[in-house]
Amino acid sequence: MRRLLLLGLVLLSCSWLFILPIFTSPNYLIGFLFITIGVICFITGLGDYKIDYFNKKYIILLVPLILCIILIPFPLTLGPILILISVLHLLSRSYLKCGRFNNVSIGLFFSGIILTFQMLFFPVYSIVATHFHRVDFLSGFTSVVGRLFGLETSVNNGVIFVQTFQEIYPFTTTLEKLGFFPWFSIFIGFLVLLFFFPRVKKIGLYLLGFLVLSVIFVLLRYVSLVFIFTNTGDLSVFWNPFIITLSFILFALLLMKFMSFKDFSFSFDFLKNLRFKRSRFVMFLLVSLSVFLLVGGFVFQDPGSEKNGRVLIDEKHSLWEVSTRPMDKEWYGQNSTYNYYSWAEWLDYYYQVERNTNISLTSDLLNNYDILVLKCPTSSYSDEEVDDIVCFVENGGGLYLIGDHTNILGMNSYLNKVASRFGIVFNTDATFKLGTREESTFVPEALFPHIAVKNVESFNFLTSCSLQAPVNSENVIVGNSIFAEPGTYSTEMFFREAENLPDIDYGLILQSAAVKHGNGRVLAFTDSTCFSGFCMFMDGYEDFNLGVFEYLNRSNMFNYLNLVFIVLSFILLGISLYLLRKKEKTMILTVFIFIGMFSFAIGAPVFSYVNNASYQTPEGHTDYIKVCFDQEHSFFKTSPNPFVSLENMEDDYNVFFVWTQRVGCFPSLEKTLESSVSNGNAVVMINPNVDFDDKEINLVSSYVRAGGKLLLMDTVDNVDSTSNQLLQSFNIWLSKNSTSDILEINGYGLDISVSEDNITSIGVKGWGNGVIVVMVDSYLFSDEKMGPLDRTFTVPNDTQRWVYNIEYFIFEELLFKDEL
Repeated sequence: MRRLLLLGLVLLSCSWLFILPIFTSPNYLIGFLFITIGVICFITGLGDYKIDYFNKKYIILLVPLILCIILIPFPLTLGPILILISVLHLLSRSYLKCGRFNNVSIGLFFSGIILTFQMLFFPVYSIVATHFHRVDFLSGFTSVVGRLFGLETSVNNGVIFVQTFQEIYPFTTTLEKLGFFPWFSIFIGFLVLLFFFPRVKKIGLYLLGFLVLSVIFVLLRYVSLVFIFTNTGDLSVFWNPFIITLSFILFALLLMKFMSFKDFSFSFDFLKNLRFKRSRFVMFLLVSLSVFLLVGGFVFQDPGSEKNGRVLIDEKHSLWEVSTRPMDKEWYGQNSTYNYYSWAEWLDYYYQVERNTNISLTSDLLNNYDILVLKCPTSSYSDEEVDDIVCFVENGGGLYLIGDHTNILGMNSYLNKVASRFGIVFNTDATFKLGTREESTFVPEALFPHIAVKNVESFNFLTSCSLQAPVNSENVIVGNSIFAEPGTYSTEMFFREAENLPDIDYGLILQSAAVKHGNGRVLAFTDSTCFSGFCMFMDGYEDFNLGVFEYLNRSNMFNYLNLVFIVLSFILLGISLYLLRKKEKTMILTVFIFIGMFSFAIGAPVFSYVNNASYQTPEGHTDYIKVCFDQEHSFFKTSPNPFVSLENMEDDYNVFFVWTQRVGCFPSLEKTLESSVSNGNAVVMINPNVDFDDKEINLVSSYVRAGGKLLLMDTVDNVDSTSNQLLQSFNIWLSKNSTSDILEINGYGLDISVSEDNITSIGVKGWGNGVIVVMVDSYLFSDEKMGPLDRTFTVPNDTQRWVYNIEYFIFEELLFKDEL
């Protein structure tokens, strides 16, 4: 029956495939099902063990468990939850004096221990998976095994070429294709089980056997998947969690065949009594400090010494995404919005931004600045410039490197001449969502996000490349469930035409990384499009950039502390193990789990608080006009992708949103009405269809009375309109004309007709120190009217130019007449 532990271990390990979004979106139902079956295997495999004693004082163990479950985000708490259930089961049996189902608590306990240790080692997996995708040295072995089973294979530069009757397929050998994630989880759980073997010699034999069987299984599994792909063309066989789980169940059967696990044993004698001795207190304290310091070693972010925020954007080496020509009311077309002008102007309100257009990047120049931005280079940097840039960073400067997909315009090659000096490489590939080929969306980790993304809720990539970075670098953005596809120089935008080829990297892909070098810092980002004028103020791009510049606007002070924390942690860990050397193994594991969880539950919020306190969101040194588009009550759509759809454009307001920049405003999408009022010089509501409560109505009324501006746009087609709920507080209301199918504005102070047929009109009314502008029909400002073909890349005809001028009139004459 002991062999069932191996099957249970594999099922518990594979459950993470369905719970974590490493390859696919979570499917908790299936994941929990595999956990349940795994727990049953452990209960059955340990059926001959009983716990007939349990000191009720051990109820204190609930404290660290509950703290850990509260403070650590789900689903990383699955292990502690199972351990909590096992403790509660023991307590209930003790109080009810029930002698049945002894093995349930034991099975739950060991299952929880395994899931907990796997959770603790996920950061290790993340580091390995984001920095070491390719394992080319195994390609030769795989090719030989493939030929033994009838495949026509050859190897060149680590790529396995498989020839079929119709095609030649290139296979890169990666950790993901070899099933490293489930294998790594199984390996961690296997080590936990080996801990309970009494003899070191036996542990060594089992470990050697596990590794030998692993190598055989991994290579045969990879070759089998190559067979399946070449016959089906279905690339998802490599990452489909069901197929992965099924294949590793075969691995479990292989382990069960050669490993009896008869020597697996443990004792819970320590549960008879709970005694607080000085020696135990010292031991517990050492374990707690070890875990606390280990958390600090991985999480602590050097607050650094804040600099003056002098930013230099290099334009001399870049003809792409230029920031020098204003986005105004006369210049239209793709280049007018596909540039960094608004990005640079907006940054200038927070920092001191200058552009370099014709001077080489020498030390004499760079010494006048704190942050250097190298974005989208289209010409190479000289060796002297690279040396001076490295010197600039070593002396405490911040370097922001912005590249893009597939080495378009050669920009990644040019960037790599600089980036490689810090161990960073922009790859010549393009990233997409696994299975759909859509652009990926980044959502920061709930636990310990990098300081640069701590205020980012999410944002959409518009096709990035992937990065290579040193192991000691900081993972700023790790994309999950995505793949990186090699580019090609045979197409205009360097995207290759052939799809569904197996030479991709997938899983956890590094899309932004940071490195501390000398006294300075370097941060690399891989999708230049995100900061273009047509999308910069959507999603979380603003929060990301503020986080990046706040991170780079520091010179290093205590960068050595992370290493000190880790070294001290391992020293204390060694002392703890020495003090515990004569204790029961079950007690040792229990001490580390419960004391460790308690310390982790304390260390996690402490170091998070220290980091957040050190890196505050910067306040603008100069006020600027911010127009907040309310999303809580409005019905409209925007997208950072200018060609996101060609249907239902009457609901899209991309052009109207972006065009506010042409009159000197900066737009913002706000999820709540409260944040709109708090952050905006003006609030825009489009086609309101969600009810307003009295508190919200009073909030808007007070906002306008104090000098705020409100622009409300509606249409007769908005059958669920709630505009009048809000407008009534200003003695304004909308009504349907009795003779024609149009909306009329009543109670306005000034009526402006903007169309010959009077279908579209504007009402303006002062309210206190502010103003309310009501516009019907809002459809006039939809993408259907303002840019149906090219959206924000539109070169307007006369009719569109007329519509544009109406928007400009609203903002320049009605809302901000004396401010713009």
